[in-house]
Amino acid sequence: MAKIRAFLCAALLLAALPAKAQNAPIQIKKSRVPQINSLNVRDKDFMLKQFDDEVEENKRLFTSGKEVIPSFYAYTVNNDDDLFNLAGRFCIRYDSFCILNGITGSGEYLKGKTLLLPSADGIFVPMEESKNLSALEFLLQKNRLALLEDTKHLRYNIDGKDFAFFPGEKFTTTERAFFLDTTMQLPVKNYRITSRYGQRTNPLGGNKTQFHRGVDMAVPNGSSVFACKSGTVSGRGENAVYGKWIQIDHGRGMTSFYAHLSSILDSAQKGAVVRAGELIAKSGSTGQVTGPHLHFEIWLNGKTVDPSAYGNF
Repeated sequence: MAKIRAFLCAALLLAALPAKAQNAPIQIKKSRVPQINSLNVRDKDFMLKQFDDEVEENKRLFTSGKEVIPSFYAYTVNNDDDLFNLAGRFCIRYDSFCILNGITGSGEYLKGKTLLLPSADGIFVPMEESKNLSALEFLLQKNRLALLEDTKHLRYNIDGKDFAFFPGEKFTTTERAFFLDTTMQLPVKNYRITSRYGQRTNPLGGNKTQFHRGVDMAVPNGSSVFACKSGTVSGRGENAVYGKWIQIDHGRGMTSFYAHLSSILDSAQKGAVVRAGELIAKSGSTGQVTGPHLHFEIWLNGKTVDPSAYGNF
């Protein structure tokens, strides 16, 4: 057992060499990091014990002003624990690992999701272009633009996505408010806005102006479409104008509407409960369109509102 522990510690240390010593981001793949199998102390999970020891040591190093270089572990959530329960069990803050795992709202359902866990507290800021980021990721990046220009801090490439790591940092008050408020998540990724909310010339011709009740987000046919917020499917169908569509009731007078879909998941039947960020459909070009895109609307108390008020559109 001692030899195994020594080998694993050496491997983890080699995988966490400082970026400044490598002149490149540290490469991390979730499928290759040590796996924690159980959170029950009675199971005597060796990886859990090792992770706990590293977290404790990194807290001591940070408090004494020394350099902190986290290693990474994976854990697949097999019960109904939420982000805050897991943060308490692992003794690391939720803001230290939520962004790494694409969790941008506190209401996300985690059961069955494999989480990547750093053995130190801090903020991981994505380095992608802002158009590919969620509202929270965009805010994290915007708030730290000056810091991101400094190449002295650790940088990681995690499953192909680049992050800058700031040891010991926490969400700002505004960032925490964004995370805890599950009002809105983007319904598609890697999109391009082709038409915004408000008056526009009819794209199908005729030079007539009309009021556009949502935003058009150009994405390839078959792109994943996600629920922007937890709620109940209040309707789905198909017509000549919107093609295949689905509507979700989020409560308190708010609904979201997704149109021109190529398909809708069987699990998203009328009356089904969906979680924020849950896959509900695939984008397409059904109905009256000039090209493949998602038409996305937000309704509040029976009237449409500009979706850009709720997210980074």
